[in-house]
Amino acid sequence: ALLTRTHINYGVKGDVAVIRINSPNSKVNTLNKEVQSEFVEVMNEIWANDQIRSAVLISSKPGCFVAGADINMLASCTTPQEAARISQEGQKMFETLEKSPKPVVAAISGSCLGGGLELAIACQYRIATKDRKTVLGVPEVLLGILPGAGGTQRLPKMVGVPAVFDMMLTG
Repeated sequence: ALLTRTHINYGVKGDVAVIRINSPNSKVNTLNKEVQSEFVEVMNEIWANDQIRSAVLISSKPGCFVAGADINMLASCTTPQEAARISQEGQKMFETLEKSPKPVVAAISGSCLGGGLELAIACQYRIATKDRKTVLGVPEVLLGILPGAGGTQRLPKMVGVPAVFDMMLTG
């Protein structure tokens, strides 16, 4: 039997793992240490399971894929080294996802912002609803923070330089 986790669970339909993000006691999903830890565990299980050939990443929150990184995680840093470590851990997680031996699809419905967008662009494929609530962006730049988990490298390849300048300068 698969473990029940607090933030991320998955089930298997045929040969596809359906990964659900659902942070408890919150209207939105955010990337924090617990989510990152559970995500790495889940992905390792999926990669090790020969019966699973691909995965789909979805949110159980209506109107929100992932709203971004948990800003409180950064605000609690007392040294530049702590902030750098958080960024490096995110970069490592998304680089591993990007190099996944099995295709991973981000099924985006609702807000997909900041770290949530970085998560989606690290997947091999993305699909998004045309709902008005579905928005993609990097609003952390409005707080003076650059996308810290590889988004500055992946996003230009995905949307092109003119579009990425608009996103990086306006959020």
